[in-house]
Amino acid sequence: MEKRIVRLEDNALHIRTDPGELSDSERAELVEYFDEIKLPHRLVDGRLCIPGEVDMQSVFERLEHFYDGRAEVLPF
Repeated sequence: MEKRIVRLEDNALHIRTDPGELSDSERAELVEYFDEIKLPHRLVDGRLCIPGEVDMQSVFERLEHFYDGRAEVLPF
């Protein structure tokens, strides 16, 4: 199963694949999902970020729901 890594950098949570950044289509899907569930997010230099103030457990629950059956979500 693929992996998605969530890492806290510069007071923001960044989501990436094991080898690198998310594809444009996957990033767009996540932005749409985050808009739908009203999870704060922003794009910084083309990377999807979630403010570090958002509860990390809540972020993981939502990401696990989004990636259910497609990828494993891991902290770094």
